[in-house]
Amino acid sequence: MTDFSILSFADYRDYWRSFTIIEDFRYLPSHKVVGCIAKLGYRGSRPFYDEQQFHLVRKQVEQLRNPTVSTVLNYRQYFKGTDPALQALANRESANVQQTISTIIFLEITCSTGFSQSGYIDFEDSLRKCRVKGQGAVDWKAIFEERSQLKPSQHDLVYYDWRTRKVFANDNDNYRVISDPQLGLMFNHKGDHKMVPATSRRNFFSHNVRRYMIKSPLYGFMILYDHQVRKKT
Repeated sequence: MTDFSILSFADYRDYWRSFTIIEDFRYLPSHKVVGCIAKLGYRGSRPFYDEQQFHLVRKQVEQLRNPTVSTVLNYRQYFKGTDPALQALANRESANVQQTISTIIFLEITCSTGFSQSGYIDFEDSLRKCRVKGQGAVDWKAIFEERSQLKPSQHDLVYYDWRTRKVFANDNDNYRVISDPQLGLMFNHKGDHKMVPATSRRNFFSHNVRRYMIKSPLYGFMILYDHQVRKKT
């Protein structure tokens, strides 16, 4: 899994200090001992990188977040139809790949059994998995060509099977899935730490997202949640 959290640190010293607490410097005999404690993983479950690894991983993550045009396949070029939902996704592809916006797709489909399946799909994550053929990848070329239909799956942010009543929730590189007792389902963006609520009801976090309901001949209704990603300056 790509460690996008590494971009939140200004330099290696800032990263190294995130594994420490004030009491370490107060009670331990030296910075060297504090560093050893951090490297042994006593201050969290995140992997600890030495300085060389830190700069290597940071470079790789920056390349993923800011890919060159020559390395990115734009699947929207395969869209030749008129479906409003696919058109909306095609319009958002570049911004999601560049991570200036982050779009979450809500879909509910009816299966041949008559039962429904619904889910929240991270558009950027799904596009990236398609490019690298990752676990749970869908074929976006076929989707934009209308040879295949986008469907929720157990690998998405949230998936609900109405027949079995089973719910699957998965954190990914972009989001943590949160179930709030008052506001319900929310997504915490790992890049800027903003909360994205799924509910249409007005709340404290509503300004973090723009919600669009699109009527589609292919998909019935598709809801798109557009979050403007705030980047550090």
